[in-house]
Amino acid sequence: MDKGDHMKTLIMLSGIPASGKSTWAAKYQATHPNTFVISSDDVRVDVTGDYQDHSRQPEVWMEFSRRIHEFGQKEDVTVILDALNDVDDVREKYVRENPEFDRYILAIFPFDKEKSIKLNDEREWPYKVPNDILLKLIEKYEEPSQEIKKLFDDIQYIKWN
Repeated sequence: MDKGDHMKTLIMLSGIPASGKSTWAAKYQATHPNTFVISSDDVRVDVTGDYQDHSRQPEVWMEFSRRIHEFGQKEDVTVILDALNDVDDVREKYVRENPEFDRYILAIFPFDKEKSIKLNDEREWPYKVPNDILLKLIEKYEEPSQEIKKLFDDIQYIKWN
């Protein structure tokens, strides 16, 4: 781990909407220098002008990936991927496509279905996810397989909200 103390760390957040990913990322960034958060929601706003506009998702994800590589060129950097990262195919993709990092951390945000629905209901527009979509995302979420866990140097379960 000693590369002259210049580490490039990729932290992948994994959880459903309203599980605390963005809040945790902002708090982490505030206390860790050289940390950059790439939020799929922020990229969507940059690409479409609207938080809720999902009509140009291929462009959103291309820009998301471009930003990972851009920040990955910096020395001694931590990049946080603030997106659902809710299935193993996506988790594997971002590790394999970003070999410039020295360390890969998977931060999993465990959730309780009923609590998540309540927390989402308390969110302000445009951050609230329609309940039918939230339920589909809860059903779609995969716990990381052992094979996927092996791609990461560390797995952390963030139980804080």
